[in-house]
Amino acid sequence: MMTKVFIEEHLDKYLKSLVKGKLFIPGVIIGQVIGNNYHIVHLSAMTVWNDDIQNNKIDVLAFKTLSDLLANSDTIFQKSLEVATLLPGGSHVLGLFFIVPQDLKSIQPIDIDFYAFHSELNENLLFKKPNETWNYLILNYSTVNKKSYCYSVDFNRVSGPEKTTYKAVDSVCGSFNNDWITFIGTFNFGTLDRLNVGGGPKALFSIRDSLLDKFESVLNESVCTFNGHVCDENKTFKDFECDEIDNVLKNVVKIEFYREVDLGNECKNASLTVKRGKGKISMSGLCSIVVPFNRNGTIKDALKAIHEDAMQTFATRLKMHLESMVEEESLEEEDGDANILHETPRRILILKTEGSKFAFSDYVFPGETSQEALCVAGEILNLAEDKMELYDMLEKGRHSYYETLPDIDSSPPQDASTSSSNNMLIYFTWAALILAIFAYVMKQIFM
Repeated sequence: MMTKVFIEEHLDKYLKSLVKGKLFIPGVIIGQVIGNNYHIVHLSAMTVWNDDIQNNKIDVLAFKTLSDLLANSDTIFQKSLEVATLLPGGSHVLGLFFIVPQDLKSIQPIDIDFYAFHSELNENLLFKKPNETWNYLILNYSTVNKKSYCYSVDFNRVSGPEKTTYKAVDSVCGSFNNDWITFIGTFNFGTLDRLNVGGGPKALFSIRDSLLDKFESVLNESVCTFNGHVCDENKTFKDFECDEIDNVLKNVVKIEFYREVDLGNECKNASLTVKRGKGKISMSGLCSIVVPFNRNGTIKDALKAIHEDAMQTFATRLKMHLESMVEEESLEEEDGDANILHETPRRILILKTEGSKFAFSDYVFPGETSQEALCVAGEILNLAEDKMELYDMLEKGRHSYYETLPDIDSSPPQDASTSSSNNMLIYFTWAALILAIFAYVMKQIFM
């Protein structure tokens, strides 16, 4: 079967808008691989802060010569990793694009070290994805003949020198807005056991992998339903019925997880609680899964993407907890009575509104504004604010969910002033009663 690359129509205009004279401009290709076909939803030019600190302006990363570009490949790889951290499960950095001020007919594809690129992504991503069978892409756009050429990249390092081969592939530009759906669902950390750790952050980091393994086993034992139905794994989503959420998220398919449980051994409080000394981390259970997915994919492909997203969001939240604990370690050392309560960071969506409405993901702690995350995502993805939309309602108020559980004391804590007033009322009542008894006794004596 021939490999094809499907590219959102507006991205061709995006490439042309990046052209700046005779400069070499690198960027990241984002999308999904379904079967043998690549579906590109976004091209992200790499951005850097310019030298004019007063104006606080962001520029597109560019190089004067091809040699300069190749010499700065580490920077390109690192910028690609920043993009990868915003991707939901099932979506990947598919490769790199380059704007080249030359006639592409007379040059070969840019021979960048894709082995090092692959290693950088896989070694530094928080949740390591299993090796995929697809190859990376390289997309070249010539500013001379104003044409794009796409290649698949096959690299290997067998015994001897490294070898990279490039194969030209067909690219199809078009409008694919209706080809994308979004899976929305929730899971909770109540499926994991409580943990008590007394060794501080180092101990918590040491158990991170075991937590991920345990969570993955729970996912693999669960049954996932799509709009309330268990579907054949070979079924595609071409004619799947979709919903809409808040007039923002279109073409939504709701998913749910079911697993066999022993009610007698279920953890009472549906959350993962990690305690350390007098400090405490409380990872609330209800967390969202958000997976943009191409309609041409099968149920089997979707399940893989959904599991990947659940693992990524769990790993990301756990990492943020551990980092916040390290930052506040000094506070506990200075104040021995410190009792720090960490709340789980909340997932928010950064929706790309041009072309298909693709949902990137970021996380904010209580006290942080979602708008800040929108600005950071815009910088990393090189998206203007009018081409993004913020959606932060999926997990809003999720902590109050646990207050309704029957095995948790949901009675509101008494206010200190209310408690004091109640105590004073009791004292006055007793005093009045004693005074009345004393007066009655004295009256009987004198009479």
